[in-house]
Amino acid sequence: MNNKPPYSPYYGYPQGEVKQAPSYKQQNNKTHFAMGLAAGAAVAYLLSNKKFQQGVSSTGEKAWSAVRGEVEELKERLEDTQAELDYYRNLNKGEK
Repeated sequence: MNNKPPYSPYYGYPQGEVKQAPSYKQQNNKTHFAMGLAAGAAVAYLLSNKKFQQGVSSTGEKAWSAVRGEVEELKERLEDTQAELDYYRNLNKGEK
């Protein structure tokens, strides 16, 4: 007879006994915690650093200014296009 345990139709999920997580996953949890702790400390340091805050705000202001300028340019182009469309519509009305 076959001594293998029955398997579910879902690939990789055996029915029956549940195995414990391998030891590398337990070690990995400690590594993830340490990395998270280091990343959190780095972020906290950067956010409390005045020079970093000034640099971020300066860059943000420049980016926002550029976005506003591009939006204004886009508005002007749309207004010009609308004016051209109105002009050509009025030309075609006179021909009918």
